[in-house]
Amino acid sequence: MNSDRNPIVAAFDAAAETYDSATPVQREVARALVFRAAAAVKKAPRKILDLGAGAGHVTGLALEQWPEAEITALDAAPAMLRKLRAKYPGVRTIARDARDLDRLPRYDLILSSMMLHWLDDPRAALEKWRALLAPGGRLCVATPVAGSLREWREILDAAGMEDAIWGFPPENFALGLGAKIEFADFSAVYPDARGFLRGLKQAGAQTPRPGARPSPAGALRRALAASPGPFKIGFRIAFLISGADQPE
Repeated sequence: MNSDRNPIVAAFDAAAETYDSATPVQREVARALVFRAAAAVKKAPRKILDLGAGAGHVTGLALEQWPEAEITALDAAPAMLRKLRAKYPGVRTIARDARDLDRLPRYDLILSSMMLHWLDDPRAALEKWRALLAPGGRLCVATPVAGSLREWREILDAAGMEDAIWGFPPENFALGLGAKIEFADFSAVYPDARGFLRGLKQAGAQTPRPGARPSPAGALRRALAASPGPFKIGFRIAFLISGADQPE
């Protein structure tokens, strides 16, 4: 995917230098995902794929957990992959959209954290990802779902403003796919609501949902002024674990 044409990829590319410091929740979710993956695999995986690897939260934890594994990190944002390679030079990287899986080998373990919701059809993506598993392999995914960022949406509702933040799939979006699903709540605290918006940009996550109208600057300033800090915001995370042997 060309970052010059895709606003999501361009935003993450621009945030490569600030991503690590701006994503404490993403780091916590990555740790929780790898912990669940370690409990789900029957034996140490030899080949691991990190889909939507970004700057390497999951990749680094996977290296710690399975130091003998061959790990491949795939992401559509080249600048993010450059940051990842600087931290983990032994990891193979692929600059590619997570829906473009042609000519990839089979993997014993596929991981993806905090990326699935950016795809236009998360359910279809899960099915494609599972098709890349080797016999006995496991697909382990963490994604925010509806209910995340509720506090920010309440601020906008109170001000009569439209919420333009990228949407999240419903909790039941993966039902029927043969995946084990559990939910957990995470949170971050910002100095104020303005700090939250700044953090979104520093994380590359500020791309508005398609069709959303930008908020008038004056109305947004008033809404932010009415929400002094500290500002705590929550993330509802679905953890999905599926195997190559799961029914369609």
